[in-house]
Amino acid sequence: MFAHILLASLPLFAAASPLQPRADCGSIHPKWTLEDINLSSYYTYTSPSALGPRLGTVSFTFENDQVDYTASCKGNSVNPQGTFYSSQTFDCETPDGTSWKKTSFDFDTSSSVFNVNSIWTCGGDVVYQISGSGKADLKCETITWTNDDWQSGELYSNTTTVCEPATLVIQL
Repeated sequence: MFAHILLASLPLFAAASPLQPRADCGSIHPKWTLEDINLSSYYTYTSPSALGPRLGTVSFTFENDQVDYTASCKGNSVNPQGTFYSSQTFDCETPDGTSWKKTSFDFDTSSSVFNVNSIWTCGGDVVYQISGSGKADLKCETITWTNDDWQSGELYSNTTTVCEPATLVIQL
């Protein structure tokens, strides 16, 4: 697990408050929960050699034990086979998505690793920016249908992967 912590003071309060967490905010070692992780993908071949439509989707609810809100996270991939790479970053939806209340993530299909970056504040005087990662234990099933009597103009095959909902806890 990798964690990167950046504490920054808002300019308005920089002289007035030390860089210490407020007592009611918690710790600089938060516990994050990625709840109800849903991962699925499909891809279709329109002929034995022509890849057609494809889509991968991943979604989850992000909980940070330092704040009283959750973020809704979702990403889509149109890469071959609906694969996700860590070079794709997705923004999560947070209530009042101000610059001091943001969460984003990336996901790598081959390793099942989620990298998360979250920014929040404790009452406005201290801003926390922490990055962390963890590997999800995904249990997936892949089903492939093939048209053995394929003719030009028909679909040749379709492959669908669906994973059971999962939970990942990242303790930083």
